[in-house]
Amino acid sequence: MRKNNLLYHFIALVTIIIWSLTFIQTKILLKYLSPEEILLDRFVIAWIIFFIIFPKIKFFSLKEELIFVFLGFSGIFGYYILENISLSLTSAINVGIIVTSAPIFTTILKITTQKTNSKKVLFSIIGFIFVIIGLLIMEIKHISKTNLGDILAILGALFFGAYSFVLGKVNSKTNSILITRKSFFWGIVFLMIFLFFKHFNFSDIKIYQNVDVWFNILFLSFFATALCFFMWKKAVSKIETKASNYIYLVPIINTLAAVFILNENITASMLISIIIILSGLFISQKFGV
Repeated sequence: MRKNNLLYHFIALVTIIIWSLTFIQTKILLKYLSPEEILLDRFVIAWIIFFIIFPKIKFFSLKEELIFVFLGFSGIFGYYILENISLSLTSAINVGIIVTSAPIFTTILKITTQKTNSKKVLFSIIGFIFVIIGLLIMEIKHISKTNLGDILAILGALFFGAYSFVLGKVNSKTNSILITRKSFFWGIVFLMIFLFFKHFNFSDIKIYQNVDVWFNILFLSFFATALCFFMWKKAVSKIETKASNYIYLVPIINTLAAVFILNENITASMLISIIIILSGLFISQKFGV
């Protein structure tokens, strides 16, 4: 790991920590709003924030614009609509675990589209196996039977893996806020098309008078969306697939949050699984693709 990349590893880590805590906010909001409304609210507010910060309008070549269309479809619309719907059908624990598979999809795309050192590929696979073993030890007792929510979460992880891979290919000289804002725009467009064909009925506007609703939406909009997507672009543009490996930390962060915030007890199996998952992350980062 080169010293000049340490900052971007730190940025990726902070982003994942914040994203790991968003399952709680989303689960709370699902009591008042639909998955589609939560998604629309947070990305529209985040897009407005970015437009205020960087109001410049710029058009790229057709090929480059299509990349932004794909980013909006995969990482904004595809991943989040599937995640939010899956949270309404299965437990937050299940979704948190399944999301952890996103890095392997990113790695597979990198391996299949460019020349990669076979030794590094092997270490990436070994690291992923360590993570799976650690996850099974940590959560096997809490995992519910596979249902539609779990399947949607897997598809969401696939979308985010593709999003992270393509994002790393975007010209690093292009303004990060502009890239993120354009991705948000297309994500919102796809969501509006989806709602139109679904004949979607929005909730009563009075729901937004609830303090819990506004607090959690603003947290998701400012921190988990605007700030985190900007930081994720920075990290991916420099350390590529290694940024995605930090997603392996999601279940660990969720567990530690339960221990220190909800005062739940930590068990020996949790400690063992944390060590195994961290070992898998180390192998992937140090020796993998």
